[in-house]
Amino acid sequence: MEPQPPGHPLGRRIGVIGAGGKSTLARTLARKHDLEFIEIDSIAHLPGWQSRSDEEVVRIVTERMANSPNGWVTDHNSTLMPMIFEKADTVIVLQPQFRYMWWRRTKRSLKRAWKGEPVCNGNRETFRQHFFSRQSAIYEMWGLRHRYRGYAERVTTEAPNNIKLIILDSAKKIEGFYEEHGLTR
Repeated sequence: MEPQPPGHPLGRRIGVIGAGGKSTLARTLARKHDLEFIEIDSIAHLPGWQSRSDEEVVRIVTERMANSPNGWVTDHNSTLMPMIFEKADTVIVLQPQFRYMWWRRTKRSLKRAWKGEPVCNGNRETFRQHFFSRQSAIYEMWGLRHRYRGYAERVTTEAPNNIKLIILDSAKKIEGFYEEHGLTR
């Protein structure tokens, strides 16, 4: 692994995984350190909520990483984890309490649906489709609640020893990380 440049204690290749603010944190880190932000949802979801295949997502993300000589930050919870482990200097895991994750996801989805804000590739969350169906981000969160509880443990077991692993398992630790690294949302 290459030495980390001065002023970048997290390195130049950062993966942010988990729930409860991973995209916001990844975007903020990318902006602060002038790194490419690779947003997996915008790659995986085509217009009309159509999905790319896992193979296609991996191909695109690999290309984006290779074409980001200054480094990158990605947000994900997907089949990309082995690839991220192979390429990252640092992996940050967000695993706050379920009620915190649930509140953030619900608030975000309500706001997007109410204001008609685009999510990715022109897709929008709607009350009908995304609150009262199995496609709902809130329904997904509820269904995955047990998986998220063990996320940090799983990542700790699977992560190679050569990467810096940061576990943020409470709202307080997430806020402390923002302060420690001079980050603003």
